Amino acid sequence: MQHAWILLIAMIGHVLCVCADRLILCTPGGHFSFSDMKDNAKMAKLFGTKPASDPLRSIVLGTLAMFMQFFGYLALGIWMREYSALWANLMIVGAAMIYTFGLAHHILGCATEWIYIKSNHNEEGLKLTSEFFGKTSTTMIGCYAGILLFSVAHFVPVVMGITTLPAWGCVFNLLPLFLVQVPFNIPGAGNIAGAVMYLGLFILFLI
Repeated sequence: MQHAWILLIAMIGHVLCVCADRLILCTPGGHFSFSDMKDNAKMAKLFGTKPASDPLRSIVLGTLAMFMQFFGYLALGIWMREYSALWANLMIVGAAMIYTFGLAHHILGCATEWIYIKSNHNEEGLKLTSEFFGKTSTTMIGCYAGILLFSVAHFVPVVMGITTLPAWGCVFNLLPLFLVQVPFNIPGAGNIAGAVMYLGLFILFLI
């Protein structure tokens, strides 16, 4: 692959995005999960001493990180064109979904947390937070749909031997790398998967 160094930029972007994720998911009271939004007592315990600056910092860092990541996804889509225009186009469409819906989802998610913190963690604040999150959840669905599309379009041609990568190289893919982390509930698991994927692919392209 020409210009494989672009994959390292994408890897760094994913590492930065792990930091951005942890700014909003890791609180003084523990790790936040969406199920916590059903209980204001639990939410208040999690976010009671969390500074309102954290979600704002996450917006800025996450935006920079996703800008860096996008070049890696686009580069992989262009690389796939040498072997299959169909799979390449699906990868590029998936990448576009990730970085339009995904950026909006990150910013709106941070805004949701900021609203809750600024409302002094009361019931009304949680109601506003839940309503805001629910009415903007389409961005999250679009992002995850893009990740699924990109992952499948990347996985299938590699495992089938259509590309020059070894078939076992299919493990360096967002979906399997994310799924192995699911049981451990690791904050930023999706971006950890992305960083590992790009590091693994960079090494494979050099071999």
